[in-house]
Amino acid sequence: MNLIVFDLEWNIGYQPKTFLYHGTELTLRGEIIQIGAARINDRGDVLDTFEVNLKPHIFRKLQHHIAKVTGLSQGDLDAGLPMKEGLQKFLDWAGDDAELAEWGLDDVPVLKQNLFLVGLDENWPNRWYDLQRIFLQAYPRKEGVGLTLESVVDRLGIPKEEPFHNALDDALYTARVCRKLPLAEGLATYPTEEELLTEALLGAENTGRDVQLFMNRMATTPQVPGCIRPLTSAAHRCNKSGSSATGLLYLAACPYAGTGICALS
Repeated sequence: MNLIVFDLEWNIGYQPKTFLYHGTELTLRGEIIQIGAARINDRGDVLDTFEVNLKPHIFRKLQHHIAKVTGLSQGDLDAGLPMKEGLQKFLDWAGDDAELAEWGLDDVPVLKQNLFLVGLDENWPNRWYDLQRIFLQAYPRKEGVGLTLESVVDRLGIPKEEPFHNALDDALYTARVCRKLPLAEGLATYPTEEELLTEALLGAENTGRDVQLFMNRMATTPQVPGCIRPLTSAAHRCNKSGSSATGLLYLAACPYAGTGICALS
């Protein structure tokens, strides 16, 4: 396994920015200005590290809140590598077979949007892990206890030797958290993308729901907006307990755009 723990810092604008993604208008979540990563084994030992500052080309002015949180300056952004060059450098270091792990699931969508905007493969990586999920299996959440990286570092008694919100330092803190987890077991039993979508739709226990699986019973085959490829997969008819609404929801797979949810009426 080529496991990469990573963290991003990104800049945002004072006004939202939209862009066309395969014919669909999306809002840009943020433009990456710093990448930090650590290659680790399944015990959490750090094997190699990577860091780079990037020069944004959309949100060029450093937003004041981002400057306060990260400690970065406008000069740091201006001196960064051009966006495409820096992202390609990260992809080359990580490798085609990289599996990314992060604290939460905020960074992967931002990474994929930025890859798309500079013309790189937004389907990379093929696999990623939310380390909060693995953490909560070993350390159930306590009332009033946060799940920020810093709060978990405190909870586990990990020394705080560097500031937070620097991408490499946050990646290294995350690696230290991994050393306190049953990481190999958590990775081996981590749900597939389809299982995660099913859980998001139906709940972890499927409690109080009348769920019927329909295979290949579509009168017509739906397509991804802006994509000519047909979707394939199964559908779930969901009637939530206490609700009169019944919907037909598809866990649909596109060979180009990936797995998604279709709601039929």
